[in-house]
Amino acid sequence: MKNRNKTGIVVALIYCFVLYAILIDAPPGEAPVNPPWAPAMIPLGAVIITSLFDYVIKFDFFEKKKK
Repeated sequence: MKNRNKTGIVVALIYCFVLYAILIDAPPGEAPVNPPWAPAMIPLGAVIITSLFDYVIKFDFFEKKKK
């Protein structure tokens, strides 16, 4: 496995938990009403975030450069 960007993974995990909480939010006693494509946004968003941090941004907060 290649050297993955740890900041992108952490941000993607936070995104997944927050979006899941938003998707299951509903008034008490009622089922959440979401479009059928809404659950697919969790993995798609995580893949996009990790690839952005791996290939475009390339900033890793957790990996310090050794001098």
